[in-house]
Amino acid sequence: MLVIPVHRCLVTQLKTHTLPIITNSRHFTLTHNLLAVKKSLTKDVTRATSTPGFGQKAKEATRTTYYTAVVVVGLGMTGLMMYAVFKELLSSFSPQTVYSAAVDKCSAHPRIIDFLGDSVKSYGEESRRGRRQHISHLPYEVEGNKGFRMKFYLKGQRRTATAHLDARQTLSGWEFRYLYLQLDSYPYEVIVVEDNRGTTIDSPSSLPSIGYPATTLPSDGNDLPPLPPLFPSK
Repeated sequence: MLVIPVHRCLVTQLKTHTLPIITNSRHFTLTHNLLAVKKSLTKDVTRATSTPGFGQKAKEATRTTYYTAVVVVGLGMTGLMMYAVFKELLSSFSPQTVYSAAVDKCSAHPRIIDFLGDSVKSYGEESRRGRRQHISHLPYEVEGNKGFRMKFYLKGQRRTATAHLDARQTLSGWEFRYLYLQLDSYPYEVIVVEDNRGTTIDSPSSLPSIGYPATTLPSDGNDLPPLPPLFPSK
C-alpha cells in the first residue's frame, strides 16, 4: 500500500485552488486596465471633436469681425444722416426754414387769398412717384453771404400759383431779397409779397440763375420804384 505524506496532499490541494484565483485576478486586472484605456481614449476623442481647430477659430473670428464692421458702418451712416437732417431742421438759415417762412407769408397775404381762395396749400416739384415734397432751390454765395433761390407752388380753392423767392444771410440772421407769386391762369397777375432789393442786404454782384425766364415785377399799386428783372438773361 502506497502511503502519500499528508503535507504533500495539502500542497497539491492549495495549488489546485490557488491557480484559478490567480488567473481570475489577472483577468480582472487586465479587464480593468482595458476599460481605463478605453475611457481615456473616449475623453481624448471627445475633447478633440468639441475643441475647434485653428481653421475653425479663424473662420469664426473673421465672421465676427465682418458682422461687427457691418454694424459699425450702419450705425455711422445712420448717425451722419440724422446729423444732416437735424442740422438742416435746426439751422436758422436753411431751405426748410426759408420755405416755411415764405409759405406763412403767402398764406397770410390778403391778395393771394382773394385770388387763390381759402385753405391755401403749398407743395414742391412732383416726383416720379407722384409726391410733391421736393422744393426746388439753388444755394449761392455772394461776398461771403450765403443765399437761396427757391421755387414752390400754392393751391387754393379757385386757382394755383407759382412762388419765387431769394433769401440771403445778414448780420442779424436772414431776410428775403424778394418774394413774389405769379398766377398760373388768367389774369396771370404777379403779386409781390416782399421786395428788399436795393437795400443794404442787396448787392449788384451777378447771381446764379435757377433757370426761370426774366421777369419784371410791377409796382403792385404800392408806389414801388421800377424794378429790374429778377432773372436777367445772360
